[in-house]
Amino acid sequence: MKGVTADVILNGAGFHDQDDDAESPSKIVAKEAAELEKLQKRLSIGDVTMEFESGESAAKAAAAKLAESEKSPSPAKETKRRLSGGHQFSPSHGCSHNHSHGHSPDSKMSRSPGDGPPMLRSSIRRTGGNIRECEKHKVQDIMVMDRSALTKKLRVLLSELAGRVAGRNKEDVTEALAIVEAMELQWIQKENELAQEKAEVRKMAALFNQASDDSKRIMKEARAKAQAEVEAAQAAVLRVEAALEEQTQFLSIAEKEELEAMRKEINDARRIRMLHEPSKTMDMEFEIEGLRQGLSQKAGEVVQLRKELLAAKRAGQTGHYEIQGEERLGGALVITQTNETSVDVSKCVIQWHRIAVDGSKGGPITGATRPQYAPEPLDVGWLLRADLTMPDGKKESVFTTGSLDAAPGLGNYVEALFKKGSTEFNVRLVQQNGEVLEKPLLLMMHIDRIRIKLQKGRKKIAKEEYTSMVQLCGARGGGQAASRALYWVANKSVSLMLVLESERERNAAILLARRFARDQNVTLFGPEDGISVSKISASPS
Repeated sequence: MKGVTADVILNGAGFHDQDDDAESPSKIVAKEAAELEKLQKRLSIGDVTMEFESGESAAKAAAAKLAESEKSPSPAKETKRRLSGGHQFSPSHGCSHNHSHGHSPDSKMSRSPGDGPPMLRSSIRRTGGNIRECEKHKVQDIMVMDRSALTKKLRVLLSELAGRVAGRNKEDVTEALAIVEAMELQWIQKENELAQEKAEVRKMAALFNQASDDSKRIMKEARAKAQAEVEAAQAAVLRVEAALEEQTQFLSIAEKEELEAMRKEINDARRIRMLHEPSKTMDMEFEIEGLRQGLSQKAGEVVQLRKELLAAKRAGQTGHYEIQGEERLGGALVITQTNETSVDVSKCVIQWHRIAVDGSKGGPITGATRPQYAPEPLDVGWLLRADLTMPDGKKESVFTTGSLDAAPGLGNYVEALFKKGSTEFNVRLVQQNGEVLEKPLLLMMHIDRIRIKLQKGRKKIAKEEYTSMVQLCGARGGGQAASRALYWVANKSVSLMLVLESERERNAAILLARRFARDQNVTLFGPEDGISVSKISASPS
C-alpha cells in the first residue's frame, strides 16, 4: 500500500503548452546562447578566402625558400672557397699525416717525424722536397673539383702516401683513408635527405596552390548561387507586389466606398445588439454563476449548522481534535487540534473509516492513515470517521458533521462522457510502483468502454482491460495535489499515481472508468474496498 498512501506533491507542473521533456527558461537561454556562439565561430566565405590566401602565401614563401636553398653553395664549392682563402692542402695538413696528428691535441698518435725510427726519418728528409712540389700542383687541381672528385682525389693521395710510408705512419694513413670514405658516405646520405626534403616542400607547395585554386572556384560558385537566389527572391517579391496592385486596381472607387460603408453599418449593428439585446448564452452564464455562488454560500451555512448541531449533541464531552475542510466531493479534509495542550496530530496513529450515517455498516479505508484525506466519489453519501491513537495509548475519534455531498453538475458531466464512448485526460505521472519521480511526466490517459490506456504520443506506458486485477481510486495520502490525484493499479507489477488538471477531472475519470467497468461485470474500486456497485451509480447524483 506504499503507493496509495504516499503524499502527492506537484510543484509548478502545468498541463497545457508544456511537455515533460521541456527545459526550464534558463536552460533554453543557455542552449540558445551556446548555439549563437557556435554560429559566430563558424567560418564564412570571406573567412575561408582569408585562410586559403594565407596558405597560398605560405606556399609561395616555401617555394622561394626552396629556390634560395638551391642557389646556395654546395659543400664542394664551400671547400673550394676555403681552399682558395688560404687553407691549401699542404704536406703539413694533408699528405704529411704525421704533422696532421702532431698538431691535433686529441690524436691517438701525437708525435713528430723526428720521434720515429732513424730509417724513416732519413727517408722523409730525402723525399720531402719532391712531395712539396707535387702537392702544390695537386692543391691547384683540387680547388676546381666538386665533392665527389675531391674525395676521390683525396683517397688517391692518401693511397700514394700509404705506399711511401711504413710502420705506424702507414697505419695512420690507412685510418685517415677510412675516415675519408666514412665522410663521403655521410655526405651522400645528407644529400639524399636534402633531396627528399626538397621534394616534400615542392609537394606541399603544389597542394597549397591546388587548395587555393579550389577555394577560389568554390567561392565563385557560392557567390553565383547566392546571387541567383537573391535575384529569384527579388523576382518573387516583384510578382507578389504586381499581383496585389493588380487586385486592388480591379475595385473601383465607388465599390471601395460602398464596401467601407457596409463594414461601418455591420459594426454599428453589432454594437447596438450587444448593448440592447444580450444573447441567451450570456444570460445563462450569469444565471449559472449566481447559482454557484448561492450554492456555495448555502453549503457553507449547512456545514456550519451541522457543526453546531454536533456540538450540541456532544455537550459536555471534551474533544482534543476535529475535522476541518469542505465536506464534499472535490474538497480536502484535515484533522486539527482544538487546543494547544493536545498531542500533536503527527505523533498519533490515524485510520480513516467510511461508515453509514446510522452507523449500521462501514469499514476502514485502506491506506488512509494521514491527517489529510481527499474524498473520492465512493465516499459520497457516507460519514467519515478518523480514529486517533495517541502515544500513551489513549484513543479518540472525530467525525464529519454529516455525509459527504456530491459535486454539483458532476453527474451530468459524467453522463455526457459516458454517451461519448471514450475520453482523454491530460495527466501527470508523479509516482510509479511506489517510487516518486524526480520530474513528472506529461501523459495522456485514454478511458473507453473496454480498457484504460496511458500513453505519451505513440509510445504506450500502460494498457489494461477491465478485469478483477485492476484497481482505481483516489489518492489516500497527503499533499497539496491529493484532491486531484488518482491511484491506478494496472496489474500486479504496475501501479501509478496520476495527477489530473482539476478535482472535477479526477472525479469524472474515476466515475467514468467505473461505469465502463460495470458494463463488463467488473467492480473497479481501490485496495480492499468492500462497497457494493449500486453505491457507485448513486454517487454522481
